[in-house]
Amino acid sequence: MSNKALIITPTGCAPFFDDEFDKENHWTFRKPGRSYDVVSVIFNDHVPLPGQFDDVIHHKGRKWAMLPRLVHTIPWQDYDYIGYWDDDYCTDIQSVELALKIARETDMRMFQQSLTSWTVYPILTHNPNYIWSETNFIELGVPFFRNDIFRKILRFFQDYTPGEAEWGMDKVMCFYLQQSAHVIHASKVKHMRRESYYDKTKAFAEMDYLMKDWFPKYMKEKFNLDYEYSDNQVAFRAAQIYKGE
Repeated sequence: MSNKALIITPTGCAPFFDDEFDKENHWTFRKPGRSYDVVSVIFNDHVPLPGQFDDVIHHKGRKWAMLPRLVHTIPWQDYDYIGYWDDDYCTDIQSVELALKIARETDMRMFQQSLTSWTVYPILTHNPNYIWSETNFIELGVPFFRNDIFRKILRFFQDYTPGEAEWGMDKVMCFYLQQSAHVIHASKVKHMRRESYYDKTKAFAEMDYLMKDWFPKYMKEKFNLDYEYSDNQVAFRAAQIYKGE
């Protein structure tokens, strides 16, 4: 296993920039010495910037629904961490590198950088007093998975096909994996686009079906585990930044 990560990013728009991050080192830019590669999956007629990605492929479909078919076209097996990122987040290479450094040093299973933009989940919001926090939840916008965990994620999406909104999977993922997650507060990322393309009523119905119907049956039949519906996102503990006496 190499000490190098891979970010796969379904892409349909130009990159977002923000004054909070280094605009010369956007996370998608191909730069020497970086400990991760970026593969763009173009799902419409978007044309990337020159030098923006390490590789570009074309594949139509929704992000998580297309994952089981998509990975057969990408050599991900030898990377230590695999990220599967939306195209509407902004961060820089330095921030991603710091997050990967912390994850590798502590052998995190799955993690995301802390958010500096709107979020309905307070545990994901950047806390400058923390290095990281251990949680029962991360969103599926910009997740990283350790290679063995990514293999289990693939198995999940071979069995479950999300609806149009692709809602709810992040809320059951830790239980499915029987593992905790981490939010790295020493590193930040910003969600740049708030609007949704889907019907929120249908999205909530999709999430209810997954969490209250499909997933409990799946976990019982597949792993003989009893899942009780829970929609609580919590942090168990955190590594605080030492500030001296």
